Amino acid sequence: MPSLVRHISQPRTPVARRRWLIASLGIALVAATPTFVRAQAYPSHTDDAAPVPKGVLRVKVTTVWTRFDERFTSAGRRPLSDDIATDSLGPRQFPGLTPVEQGLQTLTNDPLTRLSLGRLAARTDVRIVTTPIAFEYGVSRRLSIGVIVPLVQTRRSIQLRMNQDSLGRLDSIASGNVGWIPDRLRRDAALANQAVFSGFQRAADSLGKLITNCPANPNAAGCATVLANTADATSTRTAAQQFANAVKATLGTDSATAYVAPRKSSVLESRISDQRALLNAKVQKYLGAGAGAATDVFSTATPFSYIDLQGRNGIPGLLESPLGGGLDSIQTTSSLKLNGFTIGAQYLLLDNFQLDTLPIRGVQTRIVVGGAYRYQPQFPDSAGRLGTVSDGDGSGIELRSAMDVITGRLGATIAGRFVKSLPRTMEGPVLGDPEAFFLSPAFGPVTSTAGTVIGLDVTPRLLFGDWFALDAHYGYERKGATTYDVGAATATCASCLPFSPNTSARSSQFVGLGLRYSTADAYLRGLAKTPVEISYTHLEAISGDAGVPRVRRDQVQLRLYFNVRTKR
Repeated sequence: MPSLVRHISQPRTPVARRRWLIASLGIALVAATPTFVRAQAYPSHTDDAAPVPKGVLRVKVTTVWTRFDERFTSAGRRPLSDDIATDSLGPRQFPGLTPVEQGLQTLTNDPLTRLSLGRLAARTDVRIVTTPIAFEYGVSRRLSIGVIVPLVQTRRSIQLRMNQDSLGRLDSIASGNVGWIPDRLRRDAALANQAVFSGFQRAADSLGKLITNCPANPNAAGCATVLANTADATSTRTAAQQFANAVKATLGTDSATAYVAPRKSSVLESRISDQRALLNAKVQKYLGAGAGAATDVFSTATPFSYIDLQGRNGIPGLLESPLGGGLDSIQTTSSLKLNGFTIGAQYLLLDNFQLDTLPIRGVQTRIVVGGAYRYQPQFPDSAGRLGTVSDGDGSGIELRSAMDVITGRLGATIAGRFVKSLPRTMEGPVLGDPEAFFLSPAFGPVTSTAGTVIGLDVTPRLLFGDWFALDAHYGYERKGATTYDVGAATATCASCLPFSPNTSARSSQFVGLGLRYSTADAYLRGLAKTPVEISYTHLEAISGDAGVPRVRRDQVQLRLYFNVRTKR
């Protein structure tokens, strides 16, 4: 018989070896999705308390598929797309549009005027495929060491519809009051806006001169009307100047600044036109016919579209423009990385499993404790790309313990873990909420520290003969709030909110089922050529605090044993 069999079994009899091996087959999967849209460096799973035999190399290959398109909220489950979709795309998503909205309030003489580019509908889901390859070596009967090298693939699919219904048709009811000016029409828009600006700027300048000079020369042309109501003349001059300034700053008077315009036939266009006509009447009262602006500002007939948001053929849309802050387009993102490594050790603290040839008596127990250090490199991902899946929580340390209990055909593993992440510094937003989908377009070095994770997992199992076992899984996890430090990083964004992370401690619960098949016992009895252990587990989140993704996980794991101890 091969030396691996001799090493593992001596001095156990076939009965004792079989009992011992059955108890070693539990592998408890713990679904630990730490923060919203964040990928682990390797799946946070807790093994059973089975030690690696002395002189044996255990190779463990695991593939975990994690998917989610919903998250838990205080009002129940909500689609992940709620972070993207809105009935009124505007300054709430893009702070660069705030001055435009304020200018529109001046042009309509109404502080309640709101800028809306229309309805943005979205569908999105996240998939994370993690494949850690683990090598564990038994230094002694109780002590083993190991290394894990994880391969992580992340993908976030995003589909957008701008001002369209579910069939792709124009939704004119929810198409907003402001549109985007195509590059080919910006010169025409600038000329029309320049005419309005110039008309009211001249009127403000002329009226200002009359207000200044008329007290000293009351008989000059136009002075009688001005002196008859100087307060109203002054108010009219201020209103004309404000209107002119708002046209220039808000709508643009050259091709480099004319990006947005009121929609034709919208309430916004009508109110700006009415305000222009009213202001014309006021300035003409003091300056005569022809004063003011004879035409309206430029307006666009087309609603804001997907292309206007994303850009096309090298021509920037809203996202890449100064109004959007120079952000990347919103699109499906994916990455594939060797995400660092983990080194660790575990020690068999207690082993009361019966190893003699007598019939199994009472309850068998075994406890292992272990620790690991996780190193994760910092990849230079684009800070301006919206909707990316983080590559993980960075480097950190983990402590864990597991206890196996078995009696007859019933068994269980009870496991706990403690994970402490270390600070990591990366390029990120230094204003607004760094965990929001629509980031404030102001970036710099930001140091973040993921919250401490505490997990408890219970895995009862039912054993069917020597080769099959059915597992049930329950897991509870609490993850502390992520902390951020922007240090001395500064950025210019007059309309952005101060740096204010929207993060808090979050708890979640998971349940699942698993099935495993093993020829390891048959190998020990000389009935199979190779010891192989294969397990499958499905897990789902059943509850969570607001912000926790509702994950679904499937895991397939393969464990192989090789005797690498040198013979003497």
